[in-house]
Amino acid sequence: AENTFSNEYFRLLIEERWSPKLSHNGKPWEGPDQFEDSTGKLMMLPSDMALVQDPAFRKIVELYARDEDAFLKDFASAFSKLLELGVDFPSVKPWYKFW
Repeated sequence: AENTFSNEYFRLLIEERWSPKLSHNGKPWEGPDQFEDSTGKLMMLPSDMALVQDPAFRKIVELYARDEDAFLKDFASAFSKLLELGVDFPSVKPWYKFW
């Protein structure tokens, strides 16, 4: 579902059959490399497909596809670290100016 945080991304990676996008609206596809499902309504990028092609990453994708709780637990842990540790941004002169 569009508004639900879940493991659906990982399930789709494993369960759907993905093929290179060759056409769009009856014309040859000339855009960047993409993969689409059998309906042509969903797409994945080569970086998404790399997750199932690499054996080490595929194990993680398969785990998260079958165990949503494992995905949610790992996500919560990683996201908490980001919130707690913050992100360093280099000191940059702003492009805007307040008068």
